[in-house]
Amino acid sequence: MNDILTYKSIFGEIKDVDTKKRVVTGYLSGFDNKDHDGDIIVKGAFKKSIEERKNSIMFLNQHNWAQPHGSFNVLQEDSKGLYFESNPLIDTSYSSDALKLYEAGIMKEHSIGFQTMLSNYDNKADARIIKEVKLYEGSNVTLGANSNTPFTGLKSLTLKEVNNQHKLILKAFRNGDFTDETFNILEIALKQLQKQAFELGKQSLTKYLEPINITQEVISEPSAEEIKAINNFINTL
Repeated sequence: MNDILTYKSIFGEIKDVDTKKRVVTGYLSGFDNKDHDGDIIVKGAFKKSIEERKNSIMFLNQHNWAQPHGSFNVLQEDSKGLYFESNPLIDTSYSSDALKLYEAGIMKEHSIGFQTMLSNYDNKADARIIKEVKLYEGSNVTLGANSNTPFTGLKSLTLKEVNNQHKLILKAFRNGDFTDETFNILEIALKQLQKQAFELGKQSLTKYLEPINITQEVISEPSAEEIKAINNFINTL
């Protein structure tokens, strides 16, 4: 089904995780925010899919149809976006791994697989307005490690936030009892974080090492917290 589906990810939209009941709640998509593709999904876009095919919309692991977590107990639009509450995740190794990653604070992103049914271009917003979609699935994704969902959340993270996420994953490596597949995904995530941290580190150091001339805005010295974050990053290389 990948040839007909579009994937869109959001970051930081986990509301609650109950590992004992194996239930996850949060948002699969948000409304009225322009994404990296220049698209804006508006309220009402999911209404028809929910009404006509809610029982066919699946909760998947990493967009993998061979790894379903199950279905959704609640799937509805509110003023913020597409809210969901999952049914208890089925008792499989990949679902158990997902719950552990949620609990560890590593799994923070969801993505939807859908087909655009109705849209128009808004010149004022300089964006495509998506008014109706055919929703097939919602997935948890670990830092966009799936090739179909390049992770965009890293671009908005600070060096300190990247460093903190890096520490969480390293801790998961030391303490986790994940499947080989999940360890591989975490390894990819680490490499993505290290690359982004390296770029942010270069930008920070360059900013403070650049000579100041009369045409430049005066730049304040880095704070102790910023220096500590840069040193922590360097020590991980």
